[in-house]
Amino acid sequence: MTRRSIVLLGGPDSGKTNYIGRLWPSFKKRKGVLRAERLPDNIAYVDGAVEHLMQGSFAPRSDRNLEVGRADFSISVRGANGQGALTELMVPDISGELWTHTVATFEISQEWLDVLNEAEGAVIFVRALSDQNVKPLDWVTARNILRLCADEEEVPDGNADGAEPEGNADGAEPDEKSQGTVALASEPDLPTQVLLCELVRYLDLYLANRADGSRPHVAVVVAAYDLLDPQIRDAGPMAYLRKEFPLFAGRLADTGRLNVKLFGLSVVGGDLEDDDEFRNSYLERDISEQGWVVVEDGDGSRTDEDVMLPIAWAMGN
Repeated sequence: MTRRSIVLLGGPDSGKTNYIGRLWPSFKKRKGVLRAERLPDNIAYVDGAVEHLMQGSFAPRSDRNLEVGRADFSISVRGANGQGALTELMVPDISGELWTHTVATFEISQEWLDVLNEAEGAVIFVRALSDQNVKPLDWVTARNILRLCADEEEVPDGNADGAEPEGNADGAEPDEKSQGTVALASEPDLPTQVLLCELVRYLDLYLANRADGSRPHVAVVVAAYDLLDPQIRDAGPMAYLRKEFPLFAGRLADTGRLNVKLFGLSVVGGDLEDDDEFRNSYLERDISEQGWVVVEDGDGSRTDEDVMLPIAWAMGN
């Protein structure tokens, strides 16, 4: 049996947990291009995500109950709608917070290096419109804001009669605010597109070639694709990345030894939070019949109901 290890990566709130939760009903109902021989037991965080989806809501990242029992797990699957060779798919437990820390500090543990060295494919998630996405700092705007703050907090050198400014009568040195400077409380968060570029760099460096010697496959998934404006959706995942994450889109144009394919993903096919009509319709149907992916092929894209396609691509199917 050929052993394959597929790594699922992304920053915080990138859509990984809900995606894995959505895969489970398809595996159980034997729907999709991949078929599981047997599902692992006691995967509490997956079961928790499935429960949320079955009740018509997404799994919140703040729900710590989803983390209970979370660990690496493997699934023996067959591709080609169950007709392919038996393959062991391993999903390592690598949280978004872990990868954010790794990229920010340039420190990666030997444990995760071993995971990447054993992997032949990966799926990178970025969630559209997430409030956890960090945009690059606009230095023109930031400069004007900092200058305005400094002007507003500046204290005059003295009043008309030459008296010392109030609060400095004892001759103490003025603090930073009284000198018109602004102290930043902390360093800015790492921009999401920088995180994504670094993830691609790690994969380029450490992913193993496939068993036949071909390049490792990487699927880039834009989650919550249904929330985008129809015109933006129709333009395809790469057009969206060029608009919102231009640095990352540029990196994908030069992927080195990686074979990359882009996908747009809706795990349930619509908005469960703000669209009551869709939510009511969703609850009347089996979850394994809902959701879709947009697959970008060459210069065009197509929509498919099989949400397993990103993993199938990462596996080489």
